[in-house]
Amino acid sequence: MITEAIAVAKTVKSGNSYDEARRRLTSGLQEIADEVRLLDPDRPEWKPLLDSRRVVGIVLVLESLFPSIKIPPDKLVKKGGYNEVDVAVEDILSRHKQIAAAKAKDKKEGK
Repeated sequence: MITEAIAVAKTVKSGNSYDEARRRLTSGLQEIADEVRLLDPDRPEWKPLLDSRRVVGIVLVLESLFPSIKIPPDKLVKKGGYNEVDVAVEDILSRHKQIAAAKAKDKKEGK
């Protein structure tokens, strides 16, 4: 736990927080995808590989990397989920950057 906190602090200080977020999200989402493939090998195409409810749990990693930016996880995850890890990671990070930029703009403007 302590080493994780130190790693998070170093990551945020170094300015590579989105690189670390990408790494953590990819790892967590890949675990979910592997588990789903193992437990549900006959999953129909219409059923997402990465269910949005499970993805929300992984997205919480962003809170530790960006403690000053409070964004509800359901705002970062596409309803219904995803079928590919890379697509999910890019979508989540894109949404995070967009919402964080809007919040920073509002804060700067005094809203």
